Amino acid sequence: MSENNQKRSDSIDFLRCIAVLFVLIFHYTSRFPSEYMGYDQSIPWPWHGVYGVFLFFVVSGYCIMMTAERSNSRRQFLVRRFTRLQPAFVASVIITASVVGVLGLPGREVSNLAAFQNMLWLPLVDPKIGLVDGAYWSILVEVKFYIVFAMLYFIRPNLGLWMFIAFTALGAIIHFTGYGSTLETPVTPFRGISGSYLFFPFSLFFLVGMAARSAGYAKQIAIVSACIVTMYFVWGWSSFFAWAAAVSVIGVVGVQCHRVRIWRPIVYVGIISYPLYLLHQNVGVAMIREMNSWGITSPYLRIALATLAVTSLAAVVSWAVEHRFRHAIERGIKTTSEQFLKIVRLPTLPQTPPN
Repeated sequence: MSENNQKRSDSIDFLRCIAVLFVLIFHYTSRFPSEYMGYDQSIPWPWHGVYGVFLFFVVSGYCIMMTAERSNSRRQFLVRRFTRLQPAFVASVIITASVVGVLGLPGREVSNLAAFQNMLWLPLVDPKIGLVDGAYWSILVEVKFYIVFAMLYFIRPNLGLWMFIAFTALGAIIHFTGYGSTLETPVTPFRGISGSYLFFPFSLFFLVGMAARSAGYAKQIAIVSACIVTMYFVWGWSSFFAWAAAVSVIGVVGVQCHRVRIWRPIVYVGIISYPLYLLHQNVGVAMIREMNSWGITSPYLRIALATLAVTSLAAVVSWAVEHRFRHAIERGIKTTSEQFLKIVRLPTLPQTPPN
């Protein structure tokens, strides 16, 4: 996820583009009642936006393995993840809270305090703090994945994939046995051991992506097949299961198509997909509702204009914030931690020479 322009894979950015558009179109068409959006007609969309989130998770699993391979320690890995997420996240929270505050979005506004608490990731551990945008739920899942991955991978990097397989298997066992399913927990979603601590079944998609990076083709087929079978037992024989399985296969194949070249505008949407995901829902929906008062009655025109607006905002955030401050923050954290260690380091007692 941190590739520079020379090392980026068009296929990965293509998958990100598809994923974010899946989510965006769903939120602008079928996520809310037509009365809430101010549409004069319903706009059915046959695919749930969460399929796009599942694809994001597969890509994330693949890219996290790449980041870990380039990290010398657990601390360096976590710092890189933090600096990858935080600048664009803070900017998007500010923009979303501001736009919603000005245009209004009934039932989805949050206070300035809650917005600040979102910037500190406190909704991870406090159910009373509302998300600035409901779409952020998947970012919280990603953060939990990063933390667990770092804990496991750096114990024995060569066994990182197998330890995460064991972690996912544990989540499946707890989920299917129902153990602790009603237990209140201090971590989002605040109920159930398998969902809160083991983020099952989402861990299946991260595992698929990790396998694509770290396993040979035979092992990939075995791991992906096992994950798809597990998905069947989670969701049954349904269209939801079919989409989850298809996304897994498309993701595991797509992330490895490194030599494929994609049309540049599509790749660019993939490059800015993180801030676009953060900004699209509440900002876009608020704009769509507001355009009704401007006399723009066509829902399709309003969707197109909102998509153009949030994509432009995401491009600005990506250019001005997302990568611009990343390395400076990394250096600042490194310098601060080194200075702190110097301060707290106990002085070495002089050794008494032997008599």
